[in-house]
Amino acid sequence: MLIDFTIKNFRSFKDEADLSAETGARLTKYKQTNTFSSLKVPVLKSLLIFGPNGAGKSQLFNALFLMRQMVLNGGAQTITQQLPYNPFKFDHESSQQPTTFTVKFERGKTVYEYSFSYDSEAITAEKLVVFNTRKARVYFNIVNNEVVEIDPQLENPGKRLRRNALFLYVAQQENDLVAAEVYKWFAQDLVFIKPDEGVPAQFLTLMDNAELKREMVSFLNFADFNISDITIRKVPLNIPPELVKMMGQLGSPKAPQSTLQLYTIHKSYDEYGNVIGSEELPLYDESVGTQKLFVIVLAMIFSQIHHNGKTILIDEFDDSLHYELSSALVKIFNSVENNNQYIITTHNFNLLDAGIRVDQIYFVEKNFMGQSDLKSAFDFTDSRGNARRDAHFAKKYIQGQYGAIPVIDTDSLLGVLAEVKKAIGATENDQETQEKRSY
Repeated sequence: MLIDFTIKNFRSFKDEADLSAETGARLTKYKQTNTFSSLKVPVLKSLLIFGPNGAGKSQLFNALFLMRQMVLNGGAQTITQQLPYNPFKFDHESSQQPTTFTVKFERGKTVYEYSFSYDSEAITAEKLVVFNTRKARVYFNIVNNEVVEIDPQLENPGKRLRRNALFLYVAQQENDLVAAEVYKWFAQDLVFIKPDEGVPAQFLTLMDNAELKREMVSFLNFADFNISDITIRKVPLNIPPELVKMMGQLGSPKAPQSTLQLYTIHKSYDEYGNVIGSEELPLYDESVGTQKLFVIVLAMIFSQIHHNGKTILIDEFDDSLHYELSSALVKIFNSVENNNQYIITTHNFNLLDAGIRVDQIYFVEKNFMGQSDLKSAFDFTDSRGNARRDAHFAKKYIQGQYGAIPVIDTDSLLGVLAEVKKAIGATENDQETQEKRSY
């Protein structure tokens, strides 16, 4: 489970921003449902990140996704390849400084804190700290390709370490158990939901199980979706022969001949409302909301089956979903039955009153200099003393007490449209005058 994620100097986040899932001090509200209190570090089952368009909510997810990709790939894959460096660019000093990612999580009753800093050319710092007991143990600490500190059970990386590569990747390749656990957390326990990229094949194969498919259909029916069944089909891929030939010449693996595709089955009716048969639709022909719900629910089922303990991130969570459905999903995230952690971004401020705790609420806003700022509602002094069940977070958010709301000048927007209309009208008059003169 994620405990903390910290970024600095990444895209619109110039200064350090910390997203913490650790439970707030002295808060007991919804403790039995909304928290994992049995872990070594008690954490929240869900975090909701609010903010206007363009504030930087998605950049938080992009940062963690990029950190994951760098860990899985080991940094740069060749000595000449540049690292994916994208600092805050609206400040000269920041644009020359490294980006830093730090993640703290619990896996297998052990807490790990892993961090690295980098620019386009090199990993400038990398550190892993293990918390087996209350005392922290530095497992390795490498600065500018030089070993500062290393655990006795690790071999000194020496010449095996490249300037643009991560030592964690090297250590897990050599079967170091501690490095392997950190690597597995990124590979297996950190899940990103991206409905616009379709349903991952590992999710689709779940529907081969008749019992799981039956539960999926029941869930959809309870959510008021008119879907009577689901089926998975192998659909042939039409890959141009030229591309197949080119892949062969490059030594690439043989191109797949087919792919799995999910179809929904709907009842068909006659003019009197009698069921006369059924019709299939490929999932991509369903509404965007239906597609998103499928991916979310399949991810939930997948996580439950594969040992739980996953951290699942959903960007633009409620986009194309009705509020009642979004609210129901948040309640499921915070239920006793749920054993996974969900982090979502949303515009729907009504979810602020959907049975959540003050420490589950984050806001992102951007100032006039283009810098994003991440705030926890728990850090507001009135929130610390007002964790009552009837705290009206939505109302306070709309009133601007927490910031992170867009400032819309409607009159000026109308003024711009009026100026455009005036300019177009002037152009049309000039054109008419010119046409008259031509006669």
